[in-house]
Amino acid sequence: MNLTRTLTLFTAAILWLSATTGRAENPQGGLDVLFVGNSYTAGNNLIGMIKQLARAGGNKPMTHGGAIFGGCTLKKHWEEKGAAKKIASKKWDVVVLQEQSMMPVVNPKVMHAYARKLHGEVKEAGGRTVFYLTWARQHKPEMQDGLNKAYLSIAKELGAEVAPVGMAWKKALTADPKRRLHAKDKSHPNRTGTYLTACVFYGTIYGKSPVGLPGKIGGLSDAAARPLQEIAWETVQGLKRE
Repeated sequence: MNLTRTLTLFTAAILWLSATTGRAENPQGGLDVLFVGNSYTAGNNLIGMIKQLARAGGNKPMTHGGAIFGGCTLKKHWEEKGAAKKIASKKWDVVVLQEQSMMPVVNPKVMHAYARKLHGEVKEAGGRTVFYLTWARQHKPEMQDGLNKAYLSIAKELGAEVAPVGMAWKKALTADPKRRLHAKDKSHPNRTGTYLTACVFYGTIYGKSPVGLPGKIGGLSDAAARPLQEIAWETVQGLKRE
């Protein structure tokens, strides 16, 4: 898939997810999750994968809303895109906050300022904040330490949760240097990267291991999916023990 095709698909996904905001209350008593982010949240139907994992794991169904705009920072979500209004629009069980991919490294102070504002709205509404700790660019692996520091420090300050996706990516790439998780643009995830991301979110949101769930959800064989599932769960559990 060439870069133009990849970006076209990400844009289409963003537009679809942005249109799914303000859904009605979950009629089956499941989990209502609002995703505030950009193309790292939209790509390869991440939210759909999380929902499929939840079903496969025998959990109550997950419904979702989205405030998802390409390249959007938390600052822009707060000032221009109405994220606070979305958060206050209903009783979300979980609100996922994803900062723009470079912002935690280049300007963590700004990230933290708007993370505090958005978390305040989530807390006021009685929900759980989960920060989406993203991954380093393929050609800039040194980014990961900065991403970890920015997300983990603000989560600790606020008493919020973290989906340690980037930490799981680093572990998976270290375990198998031939493994590919990035798309050709070296920034966005390929489908395998999104599957690993979905497994981390499943473990974080539901508190259950994804080990043994179907690999076909990510277009993988069960054998290929198993080490990713194990890495995802080990990373989620390891963060809880810190």
